[in-house]
Amino acid sequence: MKKLVLGLSATAFIASVAFAQEPAASSDRTRMAAADTAVFAKLDTDQDGRVSAIEAAGDSKVAAGFTAADTDKDGYLSKAEFANLGKTSSSRDSGAAPRSESSAPDTDSATSPER
Repeated sequence: MKKLVLGLSATAFIASVAFAQEPAASSDRTRMAAADTAVFAKLDTDQDGRVSAIEAAGDSKVAAGFTAADTDKDGYLSKAEFANLGKTSSSRDSGAAPRSESSAPDTDSATSPER
């Protein structure tokens, strides 16, 4: 009986810890979205609801990713394009570095000429 009570208590404790951590992740996303909105508003100096390349020059990270983020190629970042700017750069940064076309090809004994 004691083992059953201890087991249920441990399960309840673990479940409460798991549920307690979910709002933290949600609040992190909310804070990041609020930060994106604040940065967008700061860069949108003419307050037309979009960020031009000239306005993007005020933030080096936005300027560096501007062309790739401007998916409709109209010369402006909409709020949606701006929001995706951080997502694409973070996924690009976390992956392995792409192989340069100018790098030397891999060689193995099957394709190299015999000497």
